[in-house]
Amino acid sequence: MNRDTLNVLLVVLEGARADHCSCNGYERETTPFLDQMAREGVRFPHAFTTAPTSLAAVASMFTGLFPSLHGATEETRLLGPGPRVVAEVLKARGYRTAAFCPDPAIGPQNGFGRGFDRFFTQHGGGRITGRAADYARRASDRVLGRGDAGARRTTHALLDWVGQGHEPFFAFVQYREALRPLRPPAPYDRTFMPAGLTAANTRTANLPVEGPPRPVSAEEAAALAALHDGALRYADLRLKEIADALAANRAWDRTLCIVTAGYGENLGETGTIGALPALSDAALRVPLILRCPGRIPSGFVVEAFAQPVDLLPTIAALTGASLDPPVQGRALLDAAGASAGPAAIHAEAFRPMASTPTTAPNVRRKVVRTRREKLIWQSDEDNALYDVASDPGEHRNLAAAQPERADRLRRSLFDWLADAERWAAANALGQPEVGKPVALEQQGARE
Repeated sequence: MNRDTLNVLLVVLEGARADHCSCNGYERETTPFLDQMAREGVRFPHAFTTAPTSLAAVASMFTGLFPSLHGATEETRLLGPGPRVVAEVLKARGYRTAAFCPDPAIGPQNGFGRGFDRFFTQHGGGRITGRAADYARRASDRVLGRGDAGARRTTHALLDWVGQGHEPFFAFVQYREALRPLRPPAPYDRTFMPAGLTAANTRTANLPVEGPPRPVSAEEAAALAALHDGALRYADLRLKEIADALAANRAWDRTLCIVTAGYGENLGETGTIGALPALSDAALRVPLILRCPGRIPSGFVVEAFAQPVDLLPTIAALTGASLDPPVQGRALLDAAGASAGPAAIHAEAFRPMASTPTTAPNVRRKVVRTRREKLIWQSDEDNALYDVASDPGEHRNLAAAQPERADRLRRSLFDWLADAERWAAANALGQPEVGKPVALEQQGARE
């Protein structure tokens, strides 16, 4: 395949739980098309996010940096001008670029527009006109029975844009169907619902939490899981719609398609849902599948750890793009095959902005996880240690019972943070070139 004709499609199924994807062994057939992609590409069953929030995780995908270096966190909600992002890297190689993202926290106003020719969103820009447009759009969807979390409009906007130009293209696509509140459109709201349960069984568990952790009953958790699985099945259908349209134009097999998630949604399995983003493996482990016939092998499973910081260098390696300055991540695949992964993964969560109404603890949290053990460090030192090999559900906090083990992981975490600071000093982040403003548009504005 000619590198100059290789399209790049980065799809983020936000909230998708890796352990609820049928390609990862889940008993329900939630992701039949993603399963097919896995058979035709490479699957990473041990992919973990860098942050349990969309903003920070997507920023890591774009920059190849961990949150403490790219800076787009709960504390700032802004991707600063220093890091070079994937759209800039590919635009410099001649790609046309567009983003399709209904998340209001990820847009040009938050620093995510650099390098994109077009940025399609589903929220208005003005305080009054924007709200009016949002309300009219939601009302129209309800009347026509086509309500979802934006996947339909996102898919149609993407395919319309692809058809307006020539290859190669880079498209970033985000689906939010698998996030609470989970309201997949019919019939997907009932596809996996156990007998005797309905969407009403979720009650308050399907709403955001601003105060202390909220108790969740077993019935609520089961209904949440069923709605999440139905949302995955629906998003999977939309992904297939994209692939079918590209295949009809003979572009699908000339496209590097990467499907992942920023983090996995909390479905209340532990009996509570809280305001603080979850740092359990259920939330941190994300799906990751790459497909590109002729460039990467088919049907392979790579057991090495992978994280969002690895996506930019992987895209650069497979497209022949140049990365300068370097990034913290590594190319997962290149012409020589799969690369070796690190011995541990790391994730970071930060304090909410002062203007955010919440009674959640005002702490920073960081995670170091190896194949066997995991430490969740908090800035108030109320830490948690788990033996994930013998206790994969993370039910037994061993921090008090095994302080030496916890301290060893704590030291390794702070060594990693110190190494990151030294790396940042040695590889000063470059300033992006100033270009024309990105075009901010509403998806489906002509409907």
